Amino acid sequence: MSEPVRSHSPHLQIEQIDGLLEAAGVEATRAILDAFWRSTSELMESLGDQVRGNELGLAGQTAHAVKGSAANVGAQRLAETTAIFERACQGGDQKAVIETLDAVIEDFAALRDHFEAHLANA
Repeated sequence: MSEPVRSHSPHLQIEQIDGLLEAAGVEATRAILDAFWRSTSELMESLGDQVRGNELGLAGQTAHAVKGSAANVGAQRLAETTAIFERACQGGDQKAVIETLDAVIEDFAALRDHFEAHLANA
């Protein structure tokens, strides 16, 4: 496998992704990311439902799972934004929770394009 092309993205921890590409290859990395998309999409849907139901404790727990999954695949910005959301849930600040949930949703939506752009250069 050739050396991955180094790029910069505030959304991604490039060194972590390049390490995964070196260890597993592009196709296996895509399979890992596919599993991430499936599970995290379900968690993101749950976050919305939990916030709408004012279940902030449960939303905080779900956010913790999203944060961990994001960190595991090098999705740096999503992990950071979700950590802020998790703290807002723990603090019971409904306004901050709603505002931060919007940022989490936006970061998750943008993430796939960032991954694809990086993988295209691998």
